[in-house]
Amino acid sequence: MYPTIYMALLSALRFRDCQPRYAAAILNGDFARAYCAVDDAVELDVHAAGRTRGHGSEELTALADVSLLLDNAEEAEEYYRRAQKMIWKNDQQLRVQSCRNTGWISLMRSRLGVAQCSFARIAGETEAHVEQRIEAHIGMALACHQLAQQHAADDALLAAAELADAHTEPRFRLVVDLLAHEFDVRLRIRSARPLSDHAFWQSALASTSLGAGGRARVEPAVAIAPRDALMAQHIDDLDCLARLTGGERVGSAQLLTARARRAVGGTVSARQTFHASLEVLMAALAGSLDDLAAELADYLPTGRVEEQRRNFDYLYCMAKVAAQRGNPVDALKFYSSYTVEAVRCLRSETPPLRAANGPRQRSGAASDDVSARLPAKYRRAYRYIVENIDRQDLTTREVAAELNVTMRTIQLVFKRALGVTPCGLIRALRLEGIRADLLDDQGAAPSIYDTATRWGMTSRSTLAKGYRKHFDESPSETIVAHAR
Repeated sequence: MYPTIYMALLSALRFRDCQPRYAAAILNGDFARAYCAVDDAVELDVHAAGRTRGHGSEELTALADVSLLLDNAEEAEEYYRRAQKMIWKNDQQLRVQSCRNTGWISLMRSRLGVAQCSFARIAGETEAHVEQRIEAHIGMALACHQLAQQHAADDALLAAAELADAHTEPRFRLVVDLLAHEFDVRLRIRSARPLSDHAFWQSALASTSLGAGGRARVEPAVAIAPRDALMAQHIDDLDCLARLTGGERVGSAQLLTARARRAVGGTVSARQTFHASLEVLMAALAGSLDDLAAELADYLPTGRVEEQRRNFDYLYCMAKVAAQRGNPVDALKFYSSYTVEAVRCLRSETPPLRAANGPRQRSGAASDDVSARLPAKYRRAYRYIVENIDRQDLTTREVAAELNVTMRTIQLVFKRALGVTPCGLIRALRLEGIRADLLDDQGAAPSIYDTATRWGMTSRSTLAKGYRKHFDESPSETIVAHAR
C-alpha cells in the first residue's frame, strides 16, 4: 500500500534526533529492526524515573508508527492512546497529535474522508510546527489523490513543497518530490488507453485536464541530499512500473523480484504486499500485457478478503482479467461490484459540501474525523452534540447524562482524545457552522446575527470574541474576504 512508504519516511525524519536507531532502520527499509529499537527505548523509559513525559510520548508515538507500518493496527492505536495521555495538558499539541494519529490510521484503513479531514485540521492549526504541517499536507495529498481529487492533491503537495523548501532538513523536500513522481506514474497508468473503462479514474483524469497540462506541478528540489535506501528502492519500483505501463516486460520481472525479496525479509505486511502487487497488475493491464496480467492475478496475496471486497481497483482488475479469459459471468460480477464500491467511495468517503438548510446535515458523515478520534463508547456523545448543536441550552451535563457518566468523566475523555472539553467542542462546532454558512454562495447574503442564532449562539459579544479567537478575523471580515 503506497501510503506506507510516506508514513515511514516522515516518521523517521520526525524522530531522527531523539530516536536515531529507529530512524536509521526505517530509512533502510527494515521495519522489524526499527520496532525492536524503539521497543527497547520504551522499556528503558519505563524504568527511568528522570525521563520527561514529552520524551516518553515521542517514543510511544514512534512505536505506534512502526506497529502501524507492520499492520498491527490495534497495537498502534493503544500506543497512540498512551502517548496522547502523556501530553494531555498541552491542548494544542494534543489536538495536533490526535489528528495526526487518526489521519494515518484512517489512511491505512482506506477511510479517506476521515484522513483528509484529520490532516486538514493540522494544516489549519496556526501553532503547529513546520514539520507537522509538512506531514499534514502530504497526508492530505495522499488522501485526495486516492479520492481522485487530483487538483486538491496537487495543491496540498505544493503547500508541502513550499514549507519543505524553507526547512533545514532537505529530505523533507525529497519526500515531496517522491510523491509528485508517484502521482505522475499512477496517473499515467490510469490514463492508459486499455484502462479507459475505469470510470472512477476517468472522471478524475478528465477534470484535471492532463492532456492540456492543467495540473499544478511541483518543481524539482534545489536542495541536494542523499536518498536513503527506502526512498531509493521506491524510486526504482516506480520506474519499473512506468516501464511496465509502456509495455516493457523486463521491468515487471525486476519489480516482482524486488517485491519478493523484501517480503522474505519479513518487513512487509500482508496489506502492503497486496497493494503493491495490485499496482503491478494494473500497470501490466495498462501496458496491454494481458498474459502477464492474468498470471499476476493468480498470484495476488490471499487472505485479504475484506480488502479485496472494498477495493475498487482490485475489483476492476479482476473484471478485466475475467473478460480476457473469456469468462463473462465472472467479469460482470466483478464489474458490478466495482461499480457499487466506486459509488460508495464517492458518496461516503468524500467530505460532503455542507448544505444550507441547517446544522443537522453534519450528523453521521463518514468523513467525520472528530468521531474517529474518540473512544467508541463516547462517539454516541459526540453524535448527540451534533444532533443538538443548534440548541442554545445544550450543556455538558446533558451530554454526560445521555451516556450515564459523570461530567468529570466525559470532560477527561474528550480532553485526552481531542484536546478540548465537550463545552469547547460545542463552541467550536457552532463557530465552524456559522463560518460555513457565511461562506455559502447559495441564496442571499447572510445576516451574521441570524446565522449565529440558527447555530444556538445568541450573544453578540460571545460571537465576536469567540469567532475572532477561533479564526483570527471577525464574521464581517470573513464575508468581505470571501466576496473579493
